[in-house]
Amino acid sequence: MILTEIGEVGVHVGNDVYVLRPSLYAMTRIGPPGYIVEAFAAVMAEGLVGRPAEIQMGYAFEVLQACTEDDIEFLIGSYEHIDTPLGGKFVHRPGLIPPNEMLLLARCLMRHGVTGSVEPLPKDKDSEEDEDGEEDKDFTSEFDARLHVANATAHLGMSEKEAWNTTMTALVDALRVKFPVVKDESKIKGKAPSKSEYDELMEIADRIEAKRKLKLGIKD
Repeated sequence: MILTEIGEVGVHVGNDVYVLRPSLYAMTRIGPPGYIVEAFAAVMAEGLVGRPAEIQMGYAFEVLQACTEDDIEFLIGSYEHIDTPLGGKFVHRPGLIPPNEMLLLARCLMRHGVTGSVEPLPKDKDSEEDEDGEEDKDFTSEFDARLHVANATAHLGMSEKEAWNTTMTALVDALRVKFPVVKDESKIKGKAPSKSEYDELMEIADRIEAKRKLKLGIKD
């Protein structure tokens, strides 16, 4: 069974099915926390050409590889850097999946694996300020999978293995069900995640998008 709702992608080749799952563990296979955010920003960029497009495809290649432990080289091909007199270039030797479709798959996997592909929560005035009453203008420069695993084990009762195998989409959905947004605080049962934990989880998409635009020089 392929759970597309939480981000799993099934690639069918004849009678075989290769499942790509953007779990928290898979995100760590992409690289360190800061590199994960770099990969997200690169993969999500639009309209790149030339060397930036080559670099983007390199990130997409890494994302697809990270989301499965199967040997899928025949599907995604190989990607390597070749030295040249001008400093080198990236060469992609295609597999069965065309490069443009690889990029679309990588974007889907990164949304479900890093930000969670869920509807944004409505914001109120209080959510725009931190505990000290000051607006938080910091960008998220790292994706700390361990923090989200800790949230899953502490607040949802998952085992550590289950938490590492979940996706951000599944995690955010589960947290929203357990800790629904209610105006009457007397109706809240149990201890919800701290404000800083919840803000990082629910607003990470906006923060990463802001970092991506800043890095690429895109103005609103």
